[in-house]
Amino acid sequence: MATQIFSEETEVVPLLTKMRLPRWVILELASKIGGERANVADHEPPPVRGYETWRWGTRYAREDNALKSLAWSACDKHQVSGIRNEALGIKVVFCNTDSNTGNISKHPKNLSEKGPASCRLIGYNGRQLDMEFIEQEQHDDLWYLCMSFSDKTISIELSRPESETSGVISSFSHRIIVAKPGEIPGIRKIIVPQDFADVPKPKISRKLG
Repeated sequence: MATQIFSEETEVVPLLTKMRLPRWVILELASKIGGERANVADHEPPPVRGYETWRWGTRYAREDNALKSLAWSACDKHQVSGIRNEALGIKVVFCNTDSNTGNISKHPKNLSEKGPASCRLIGYNGRQLDMEFIEQEQHDDLWYLCMSFSDKTISIELSRPESETSGVISSFSHRIIVAKPGEIPGIRKIIVPQDFADVPKPKISRKLG
């Protein structure tokens, strides 16, 4: 089934409002996460970028008063941490994705492989056949708040994964483009003056006896 893509503001804003995820809240969260991501050094291992995006995104979303007022709450069910809206039956998880994020001609790719728990939830999204005679556990619809950060731009989309291959999302059923590449300035790293960077470290010695 072809991916449904929503990219025009006239359709994106009403959709996000219906999902109780106002666009302005998502943009504020992205700004906060970008500030934390700026602290990730260029030589960090690749998984660090993904972890920091997920970590700070999850924390700031759970602390956000606007989201709380819209009935979003912390959710760690099925060993996947994010936020959940019980009334809508939706779970949102933050995900660090590549430069294809927000690009309607390409689909984003997660930069860190998804673990078994996340892959199971993606699998539930992709199931089309519901056998009523088999009692099944109810699962929330899983959506990823995909974010791409660079020094040039920040791009964002809220997308529903439906399949994965070896931990990498291979297709989405729906993509709601929040910010296209080039619409939001990139993150800026803070340069520490050399005078402060070279502060002598205290000597540590072990007391004997």
